[in-house]
Amino acid sequence: MFTNTSLIVPILLLAGASSAMAQDAAEAQAFFDSNCVACHTIGGGRLVGPDLHGVNTRQTREWLIDFMVDPAKVLASGDAYAQEILAASNQVPMPQLPGLDAAMAGALLDLIAEKSGTPIAAGPVEEAVPFTAADVFLGEELFVGSQAFMHGSPACISCHNVDGVGGFFGGGNLGPDLTEVFTTLNGRRPLTAWLGSPASDTMKPIFADAKMTDGEINALVAFFDAQVNGESAADRAAVAGTASASFFYSGLAFAVLILLVFAFLWRNRYTATRTPMVEASKR
Repeated sequence: MFTNTSLIVPILLLAGASSAMAQDAAEAQAFFDSNCVACHTIGGGRLVGPDLHGVNTRQTREWLIDFMVDPAKVLASGDAYAQEILAASNQVPMPQLPGLDAAMAGALLDLIAEKSGTPIAAGPVEEAVPFTAADVFLGEELFVGSQAFMHGSPACISCHNVDGVGGFFGGGNLGPDLTEVFTTLNGRRPLTAWLGSPASDTMKPIFADAKMTDGEINALVAFFDAQVNGESAADRAAVAGTASASFFYSGLAFAVLILLVFAFLWRNRYTATRTPMVEASKR
């Protein structure tokens, strides 16, 4: 039996290449879903970062890979286009993502190019349902920890602060101050996307198995919206200032009280030594 190896070998090579490309595409999609959807869409409009539809046509592939792998380095170089991206993103820089090397960046660009070539279907425009007072109340309860998250997510206040919230002690300072996060992340839709898939080095592993529900995210976004649109910045500053002053004077009063208590408890502790010796010598 005669076998034409000149045909079989190319077919096997093509099959192997197709399999490798499919695997790369699957890995790129998984990486995008895990790390990029908090800030980007491909044809769905801007979130925190730009819409990536057609991004391959905006810069050279080499530039895009360099920026994706080490955005801080490109920004530090003073690159004009990188600075333009930063300004459009409300000065929120793209983080350096673990696992995003040149090979993965290339695979992501291939994925984006493929999706950019697919016509975007015009779906129905969904109008955002206005926030209610109940949404804002639940959001604050979730933020301070009075209401537990369904899947065990930690209370936001353990790492973040919002001016005027949390009583005398306020919030934590491990993460950024969230008083104006609604404005910083460009509003309702981008903030909702971010909370649905937080990509920061600290939040990502914590929320991987403790994702917030859509209702919880909506409530938090309502709460953050109220911080910038529900009252004036002057009102928030006044509340924060009052809380800080109250904390200071409460601490001072507590310290004085402690000193008085110890003074009372140790009132008979001091025993004179010289006076008894002098009195004894006179006898």
